[in-house]
Amino acid sequence: MPLKGMTSCKALPPGRFFSRVFAAVVFFLMLLPPPAACAAKTMKVVVLTDASGLGDKGFNDVSWKGVQRAQADFHLKAQFVQSREQADYVANLSMASKFADIVVTLGYLYTDAVRQVAPYFPDTFFIHIEGEVSGDHVASYDFKSEEGGFLAGLAAGLFTKKRRVGVVTGMDIPPVEAYVSGFRAGVKTAEKYRNEPVEIIIVSAGSFNDPVKGKSLAQALVARGVDVIFRAAGNTGVGVNETVRNTEGVYLIAEDLDQDADIPGKILASTLKRMDVAVYDAIRDIVQGNFKSGHHWLGAAEGAMDITDMEYSKHLFSSNDLLLIRNARRVLKDGSRGIPKRHNEVDGFQPPDLKAATD
Repeated sequence: MPLKGMTSCKALPPGRFFSRVFAAVVFFLMLLPPPAACAAKTMKVVVLTDASGLGDKGFNDVSWKGVQRAQADFHLKAQFVQSREQADYVANLSMASKFADIVVTLGYLYTDAVRQVAPYFPDTFFIHIEGEVSGDHVASYDFKSEEGGFLAGLAAGLFTKKRRVGVVTGMDIPPVEAYVSGFRAGVKTAEKYRNEPVEIIIVSAGSFNDPVKGKSLAQALVARGVDVIFRAAGNTGVGVNETVRNTEGVYLIAEDLDQDADIPGKILASTLKRMDVAVYDAIRDIVQGNFKSGHHWLGAAEGAMDITDMEYSKHLFSSNDLLLIRNARRVLKDGSRGIPKRHNEVDGFQPPDLKAATD
């Protein structure tokens, strides 16, 4: 596939896109080089985020790290565009596809927009994170979030003193369902080793960009006796962090990015979803002429899902609990055990024998 910097600029999609494309034109022209720059050889990357934008200390920030690393290594021009609402996705994506050589879309909610727009820009490379999109010029990546959720649930279930843990989610989309299902399986595994039940209370904000709602939901969980909260909520989770920071005896497990140092000792662990690696590798392959289209699944076995080393919290756990968590990481990395990714799979899940796993 020829690079856009070596070909002429492409036309916009058919008229049915124009209703929102026009409004996006001015916005993009402020951010991107003028049309004459199409003759330049420097490859251009545009990253499109949802309303959470950068600074979510999670999904978007992790992915942007991969772009920044690629920008430094391959001398690319890179920038991000934040869509204020879902109705802007097609317009913003259409303009990005016109001006950029590589377009990176972040989040399951972008899936339909990429399916709609990508066919009109066959000379643009698309990297889509979370959700399957077909096309010879499209690489889409999904992550086994249930594995990160499992480790989070195991840690929460082993730690809780009140035998009641909570989850705050952003929206009920498949990647979040996987996170929550894995978390439930992890708590179920912890119950096996502590020989007593642990209650799970799950609440949803209905948005990934509502810190105020996240704070109120976390406060409600605390009022119901929860002492560990797992967040899978994007920017909404900022409000969860605030509640934990200001509440004695309540602890947090964060998602996607290492946030342990944000509230040292009160964040038990963070799950690690390596979108940055997927994005970097895909851009590298494009630059080197080795682009791999298709739908790619990444998990612990590929080094894409894990949990932090709990630098600030390990002293809060018994040595036996730390051993169980360490062995659980090994079980996931060797790929020998599947974790439920759907709610209806959790009841039938049989906890693994973590004492049998050895270093």
